[in-house]
Amino acid sequence: MEARGLDGIVATSAQNVFYLTGFNAIAHKSDEPRPYAVILSRHASAHPVMVLADYYLATVLAQPGWVEDLRPFRAVMMPLDLPPSRGDIDRFISRGSSDSVENARKHYAFDMGTALHGALKDLGLERGRVAFDDPGFGMRLALDGIEIADGYDALMYARAVKTETELRLLERATQLNEAAIDRTIGTWEKGCTWRELSGAYARAAVDLGGFVRDPGAMVWSHPQGAEATITLQTGHEDGDIGRGTHVMFDCHGTLDLYCWDGGKTWVAGDEPTASGKRNADATAKVAEALLEAMRPGARVSALQALARAVYRKAGVPDSAGAISFFHGLGLSHMDLEQRTADGKANGDWALEKGMVVPLHLLVPGGERERYWLEEVVEVTGSGGRALFSWGFGPLTAR
Repeated sequence: MEARGLDGIVATSAQNVFYLTGFNAIAHKSDEPRPYAVILSRHASAHPVMVLADYYLATVLAQPGWVEDLRPFRAVMMPLDLPPSRGDIDRFISRGSSDSVENARKHYAFDMGTALHGALKDLGLERGRVAFDDPGFGMRLALDGIEIADGYDALMYARAVKTETELRLLERATQLNEAAIDRTIGTWEKGCTWRELSGAYARAAVDLGGFVRDPGAMVWSHPQGAEATITLQTGHEDGDIGRGTHVMFDCHGTLDLYCWDGGKTWVAGDEPTASGKRNADATAKVAEALLEAMRPGARVSALQALARAVYRKAGVPDSAGAISFFHGLGLSHMDLEQRTADGKANGDWALEKGMVVPLHLLVPGGERERYWLEEVVEVTGSGGRALFSWGFGPLTAR
C-alpha cells in the first residue's frame, strides 16, 4: 500500500475476500450485489474489518480466521414490510457469546453503506486514498473526502507469489487434474464423441472432489482432418474421436478454490505418426529448456524467444508458427498485476521465486500432427519445478 500511495484497501471480490480472510461464501455469484467487504488500513494493519450480510455471520464465526472485527448489516432475508430492528441480528447468532459476537451486535447496521462508512471512519480512512478491487462499488458509496483508486493490481501483486500453503493447494489441484485426465482416457472406445469425452472428464473431476464450470472443463476445440486453425471449445462440438486423433487436454477447474490447469496430448487408442512424433519430441525439448530457464528475473518475451529457437533447432518446419505463452496461476488464471506500482504496463512481466506459472506449448497442425503441452511450474531459484508427474511425452494407446 505504501508503494502505491494507498491509505487503505477495500476488497469485495470473492477471490480477494477468500485470500485475505479464508471466507468462502456459498450461494453468491460474482456479478451479484456485494454481500461482504474486507477493509485494510495501512495505518492499522493489525486491525482488519469485515463487513458482511447478516446471514453470513454464523458462517464466518464457524471458520478459523484472523479478522475479529465483524460488522454485519441487515440484508435481503429481512422483511421490507416491517421496520428494521437491532434485534434482527439475533436470528443469525447461535447460542453462546464471544467478543466477536458482541462486537457484531454492537455494530449491526441496517444497510451495507452505513456499515462501511462506520468501518472506514473507525480505521481512520474517512480521508485519504483508498483502493477498491471493484472501483465501481467504491463510487456507488459516494464517499466524501476519499480519493478512490483501483485496488486490482495491489492485491494481484500480493497473490502472484505463493505461500507454502498455497503451493500445496496448487499441487493437490494439479494432481487431481492429472488423475481426472487419466480416468477420462480410460473411457474412450470406438464411436466416442467429443461431447461424451468432455462429459467424462467433468464427471471424473467432480468424483475426485473438484469443480468445473459451464460450458465445460476442456478448453481446446479439435478440428478434424488437416484443419490447423487454433480454436477453443464451445460446448457444441460432437463429432467422433477417431483412432489416432491427437486430443489436446487443457483442463480447468478448482479444488478448495485454487485452480488447476493444463494437461497434454493424448493419441486416441494409438501411437503418433512420424510427423506427430517429431512435434512431440520437439515440444519435450522446448519444455526442458524452458524449465531450466524459468528462474527469478526471466521475462516472458525471453522465454518465448527461447522456445522458438529450440523448436527451430529441433526441426519443426514452421517453428515461427509454434505458440508459447505464460500466465500466473492461483485463485485465478491471471494472478498477476496488470500495472506495476509505478504505473507501467506489466505485459512482459518477470518471473519471481514462488510464482506458479503454467507454460503452454502448441505446434498447430491437423488431427494427427498437432501437439500440445501445458506444464504447471513452480518458479524456484534453480529453475522451474514441474507439478505434473507424467513427463512431456504424449499419452498413448489407452
